[in-house]
Amino acid sequence: NEGLKENGVTTAVVAMNDGLNNYSYPADVVFEIEQNDMASYINAAEYLHTNKFDAVILQHEFGIFGGKDGKHIIQLLKRLRMPVVTTLHTILDNPSEDQRLVVNELARLSHKLVSISKKGIDLLTSVYGIPESKCVHIHHGVHEIGDLDVDGLKKKLGVSNKRVLLTFGLLSKNKSIEVVIQALPEVVKKHPDIVYIVLGATHPHVIKQEGEDYRHSLIRLVKKLGLENNVLFINRFVSNEELFGYLKMCDIYVIPYLGERQISSGTLIYTMGAAKPIISTPFWYAEEMLAENRGLLFDFRDSEQLKMKINELLDDDKKREAVAQNAFSLAKECYWPNIGKQYYDLAERVVDEAGVTKTEYELAEESELKFTYPPINLNHLQLMTDNTGILQHARYSIPDRSHGYCTDDNARALLLSVMLQNDVQNVDELNRLTSIYLSYIDYAFNPEKGKFRNFMSYSREWLDEEGTEDSNGRAIWALGYTSAYTNMSNFYLHSNSLFKKGLRATRSITHPRALAYTTLGLAYHAKAHGEQEVIELLREKARQLYLLFDKSIDNEWLWHDQKVTYGNSRIPQALILAGRYLKDDKMAQRGLKITDWLIDNQFRSNIFSPIGNDGWLTPERKAQFDQQPLEANGMIDACLQAESYSRDERYGSYAMKAFSWFTGDNDTGELVYDFSTGGCRDGLMSGGVNLNQGAESTLSWLMSLLNISLYLRETKKITI
Repeated sequence: NEGLKENGVTTAVVAMNDGLNNYSYPADVVFEIEQNDMASYINAAEYLHTNKFDAVILQHEFGIFGGKDGKHIIQLLKRLRMPVVTTLHTILDNPSEDQRLVVNELARLSHKLVSISKKGIDLLTSVYGIPESKCVHIHHGVHEIGDLDVDGLKKKLGVSNKRVLLTFGLLSKNKSIEVVIQALPEVVKKHPDIVYIVLGATHPHVIKQEGEDYRHSLIRLVKKLGLENNVLFINRFVSNEELFGYLKMCDIYVIPYLGERQISSGTLIYTMGAAKPIISTPFWYAEEMLAENRGLLFDFRDSEQLKMKINELLDDDKKREAVAQNAFSLAKECYWPNIGKQYYDLAERVVDEAGVTKTEYELAEESELKFTYPPINLNHLQLMTDNTGILQHARYSIPDRSHGYCTDDNARALLLSVMLQNDVQNVDELNRLTSIYLSYIDYAFNPEKGKFRNFMSYSREWLDEEGTEDSNGRAIWALGYTSAYTNMSNFYLHSNSLFKKGLRATRSITHPRALAYTTLGLAYHAKAHGEQEVIELLREKARQLYLLFDKSIDNEWLWHDQKVTYGNSRIPQALILAGRYLKDDKMAQRGLKITDWLIDNQFRSNIFSPIGNDGWLTPERKAQFDQQPLEANGMIDACLQAESYSRDERYGSYAMKAFSWFTGDNDTGELVYDFSTGGCRDGLMSGGVNLNQGAESTLSWLMSLLNISLYLRETKKITI
């Protein structure tokens, strides 16, 4: 930022807050993002657009951003229309699947990637498959250090007549300070005027987990080796200005770090800028920067080799000075004004290449956005389906037979298979699946009770005799839809017959959610076939649903009960659909009002944040987790039904935002849909995504994908 400002560039800083401390930021900081609050990332994108910045330069480190492996930042970048330059401070050679995904998404969403080292560019091309043309090497910046009162600092520390070795950084075991201490006895024998200063507080995360155990172990080692007069621990945080004083004071800077896979080091380049010689372990950045006699290297954990390197420099003043000056020659090229100029030139270039002007950076209206969605993938659905039906659960992506089957999921699967009949090429396979699901529901019907049983063990033994109101309602919904829309006569005849058999039991249904499922099935059947018995039953059930809200519809707490649980969006969806068919505008309008209320309670800063099942929604509080895929599916369907009736396009906008919940626009920034299997993970928990891919989740994803893609095709808001 300073380097850019010194080149006459107007800049502003968006800062990250870790939630652990309150920070007093300088005036340059114009916006703050809370690390784990997805909404603040979205708000930051809106802020950047509103203030019409020309370009964004992102400083990326995995530990800075929220979400697994820092995925939250991806949601901010997705919303930016100005060009982005991303500087990667860590580039892993063996990334996890999620880490690789984050880096590849950063590459996709950035116009250029900057690596502080040339090794980083090699990794980006060879490990991540990113084109070299997208990668730029810009050195870490260096402050130009002026004259400092080194003698005063040495006097203050009591080392006026000493030669100083220095290591700086937050103390932790991977700093390997003990290796330097173990090398000192032989150094002190030859150079008794040497003192080793270990500068820096213990890392806060280490303090939380281990306290000061590591520091105390180092102090014990110093005493054991009789080095009390040759080692000085300074246990505190220091500013850059203080650090520069220590760097100018030291005679040799030692970096004993253990980690080889490090592509940047601020203290290394700062020491080069202070014109001091460096002895370091051969981590990647050190190998690159200290080549050509700009420093000395010693092997990891090798105190014998280190003592020889220290003595080599202490014995030869000319060599020590030559190494320092070689390093300083490169460091001068890295002064912040020079680095700022390189970033400025790069930003100007990407703005020109992007072909946009400042006035075009307004946040796009939803109606202008083009939407891309993945193709329909039935692999996991097929894996979860055997000759009996679709299994309820999975362990990860593997079907879990121990829980058997249920009518709830097979009704959902039947509904999906009929919805898909015009959208898949393999009609024979789709008909096979439809037959299986319809057969399960047929077998579930208990003629003695006139109801559909629900749970069946894997050994095909029924575990109940009449199911629940919900499972019976879902069966009627699926059968009503199938009889209305299937293009196969055998499926129509079978589903219509079962639908008629199940009607008697629907009269006793009173639970709101089950009423909604039943109303949906009755409405689809009535619309297709116009049978008076079904129409009258539809009127009765829809009226029951409508009257549930009579006492609360005009209240701030609109819901019919003091607790809002799951599957809520099906209620307004059913009221709108029934109201439209029955030409009852009051009913449809009530459905719209309930939809609006659910939207108000389930969207935060344009992110769909459904009611979690770990406490639900009450007038006092809303549970954020665990969030279920069926909620996104229900919200999509309710919003699409609302737009179809009202012609208000904002409902379609909310439907698309709810769909994006599956693909990472959610409270944790996690992908819920699994692109590799075609399955859907079972939801979002406070600790991350539930990795199991059960039937309900996968069916919710597939129905959401199908309905949103049909909507987008019709409204031409789609990129294929």
